[in-house]
Amino acid sequence: MESGGASSSTTVSGSGREQDRLMPIANVIRMMRKVLPAHVKIADDAKDTIQECVSEFISFVTSEANDRCQREQRRTITAEDIMWAMLKLGFDDYIEPLSLYLQRFRELEGGDHRCSSKREFLPLTKKDPFAIMSSMRPSPLSSIGGIHPKGFYDAQLYDDYEHMNSATSTTLPFDPFNQQKM
Repeated sequence: MESGGASSSTTVSGSGREQDRLMPIANVIRMMRKVLPAHVKIADDAKDTIQECVSEFISFVTSEANDRCQREQRRTITAEDIMWAMLKLGFDDYIEPLSLYLQRFRELEGGDHRCSSKREFLPLTKKDPFAIMSSMRPSPLSSIGGIHPKGFYDAQLYDDYEHMNSATSTTLPFDPFNQQKM
């Protein structure tokens, strides 16, 4: 049932309000506008569709990560649990850029990044399937001939760009999986 004239995000389901299950529409619209040209208009049903897809993706990955935590009798889902779930669910191409982002985020945040069970976020252990599988997996670029899909970030290209634009650039080579090559 929908309240009169309201968007579909106010639908009530058996487990509560649908808007509690969905990512806030303002966040979805902001992300959509960020990647689209300024003059593009977005239809309401397109916003609703993307909101559903994003929310379902988050739920799908989080559920898999939660299952892992329950098997290991842990109460906190870590970033590594999310990446492990994404790898297990077939989202391999996102692991490398996500790992790079996570490491950079942690460097900027500083401080001690440990969860409540004192399990250290990085480096991953050899027993972790994510660590084992990521060391065996080919680069996502090898399958598409070095052409980058829109939005894909490669640290090596960024490093090369920095060297072209600055004669004094001292950017160190960065490998997000370096900790796993022990």
